[in-house]
Amino acid sequence: MTDKIIIFYGSKKDFEEMISNEIPNDEATIPFMELIQHYNARLRPNESGVKESALRNNIQVDNCIVRANDYASVLEHVLSNFVNIVSLNYDIGILFVHNPPKKVKASLQSVYGDEIEYRSTKYPALSREKLKELYYNINEDILGQDMCKKHIISGMYRLITNSSNKPVVLMLYGPSGVGKTESAKSISKTMGGDLLRVQFSMMQTAEAYNYVFGAEHSKESFAKDMMARESNVILIDEFDKVNPSLYNAFYELFDEGHYVDTNYDVNLGQAIFLLTCNFKNEEEIKRVLGPAMFSRIGCCIEYTELSTEQKQSIVQSWYDALIATLQEDERTVIMHTNILMWFRKNTERYDNIRILKTKMENAIFDTLTEKFIIDSHTD
Repeated sequence: MTDKIIIFYGSKKDFEEMISNEIPNDEATIPFMELIQHYNARLRPNESGVKESALRNNIQVDNCIVRANDYASVLEHVLSNFVNIVSLNYDIGILFVHNPPKKVKASLQSVYGDEIEYRSTKYPALSREKLKELYYNINEDILGQDMCKKHIISGMYRLITNSSNKPVVLMLYGPSGVGKTESAKSISKTMGGDLLRVQFSMMQTAEAYNYVFGAEHSKESFAKDMMARESNVILIDEFDKVNPSLYNAFYELFDEGHYVDTNYDVNLGQAIFLLTCNFKNEEEIKRVLGPAMFSRIGCCIEYTELSTEQKQSIVQSWYDALIATLQEDERTVIMHTNILMWFRKNTERYDNIRILKTKMENAIFDTLTEKFIIDSHTD
């Protein structure tokens, strides 16, 4: 028997904070997987090693915690028979359940119905003050791309009108390494959490299909990841690499902020979807994505190549930040090299700003390795 059930939808960080605030240190609390061990002992007492006396009477506990990762560790019948399994061996004061699959929720509702208490992550609401903060931070984090920043804020402005509960969908397009992904990171940071970043280009077709539409409950899925997001900002990187057969999965999501797969049902009203691609213009975006998908994009925002001066400023910023992390003798060695000067003079060799950063970091750490590791070994 369970006295009270709290279902929490949202990030792991917020769930852990909730149970930390709700559960006194002196209360008897067990994790769900310990409960499952006793359930398995009931099924196979001769194999469990648990004494028969321990299986006769229900165990009294104040709290049981079911974490989102626990579902992947049990067989599917556990999800469908969740209530019976939970109450088989335990009398629980409060059952805390994090991001349950549909079968777990249905099992709990079949017995407890309206008695279940629902809680969720509270994502910061947009306001003009929040948009000002977003604009300030993205200007600090991203050099250049002034029109892009304006159009991003413009695209998000409609969320503060509360005229609809649908998400905002923005397509950031242009060459690699000019600030598209960094813009998304900056926005997510201001909106209160780590960015949920999905890269379909890293998945083969079958893997991507299972991730999008859901497969076994033990597998990762798009819906599961969105349900656990820390901020209300979701980046789908390289959207041009998504297999066109998967586009229909996004129609309702981008239209209504509602997403359903085999195991989960997620509401994402007022979410901010940022799609990146390497398309050259809007005509190419429309042709490749098709009219149905293109019509669901609120704004296409073009990122352009950075100027030489902007690249030099970025190099200086990266160099200063990296130097600040080094020990004093390491800083002295690097500052007596021409690494900074060389990269400032040769920024035009690099079209991709991420490659430029990697090359400069390699030059610095190669120098430190030679000075403090290789040379000291031969002394």
